[in-house]
Amino acid sequence: MIKEYVYDLERDEICEERDEIDILDYMTPIFYDIREFHEYHKKFAEEVVRLGVTNNGRMLGYCYLGMKEGSFRMPYSSPFSLIYLRDGYKVNDALHFIEGLKRFAEKRDIKKINVTLAPDIYGRELVSVLAASLFSQGFSIKINNLNNYYDLSNFVSVEEHINKSVHKIQKKFKRAVKRNFVFEELNLDEFETAYDVIKINREQMGYPLKISKAQMNDLIKMDSLTVRAFIVKKEEIAIAAAIIFDMTNDISQVVYWGDIPEYRNERVMDFMPIKIFEAYKKLGKRYLDIGPSSEDGIINAGLAEFKQALGCSTNCKLSFEYIAD
Repeated sequence: MIKEYVYDLERDEICEERDEIDILDYMTPIFYDIREFHEYHKKFAEEVVRLGVTNNGRMLGYCYLGMKEGSFRMPYSSPFSLIYLRDGYKVNDALHFIEGLKRFAEKRDIKKINVTLAPDIYGRELVSVLAASLFSQGFSIKINNLNNYYDLSNFVSVEEHINKSVHKIQKKFKRAVKRNFVFEELNLDEFETAYDVIKINREQMGYPLKISKAQMNDLIKMDSLTVRAFIVKKEEIAIAAAIIFDMTNDISQVVYWGDIPEYRNERVMDFMPIKIFEAYKKLGKRYLDIGPSSEDGIINAGLAEFKQALGCSTNCKLSFEYIAD
């Protein structure tokens, strides 16, 4: 069960539990902050709380917190999260909300709070205000990860994209096209075909595969999530794949993509991303969140340069930490 708490900043007390915080006056949450997501993932935390903070009788906002190893974590089982402030919020509302979060943790005898904010494509003004307010309220920046995204408003067609790409990408894409690859979207009852390619890629590259096949199957079945799975085939063999979540109406996230390393010389990863850009442009999306090019703040320069060569832009994914005196 997800517990609902409201902390009253003016009275400095945790109010009675409420059945549900009214969230109609807030920005539509990203998938990782939808209740269905937390109902499923609460098993990965000791306790999950949806916290609202009020000041002078007015609800300021809400967020989800997970208790793990004696600390409150936001997120506790996803790459990032947000604090949702009421429509028309002021900077002072963000400062007061974070003060309420700290006091709530203190009254629960929690000494540490960890927060990882979504990259700014998920709300540039909100993310900027939250980042500055967390720092102002005594949180320190623990990790600054480099993130990449593709702005689909820049995509007109595959041909135009290739023509304005750096010469190296033009050459590699044209070479890939000559190999007669077949790019296709799978029916979701066939998602395991894409997942198995990703699994081979992660195992051979030494990267973690954090979402199990069973978990991915459960996520696909959620009412609040749209998932798409793609593969690239050569002679009926799947040699590359991607699994992508719709995070909002305008933004989709590449959760996994990769090729089978033994086919690396086929240059399929110079082909598949551009076909994905084309597919999501047709779907009317604004951004593709390609994900980080660093781990715990350490940049993978080769990965970052690969994404930049594809035409991706960069931003940051900030992780904060607060430790009470």
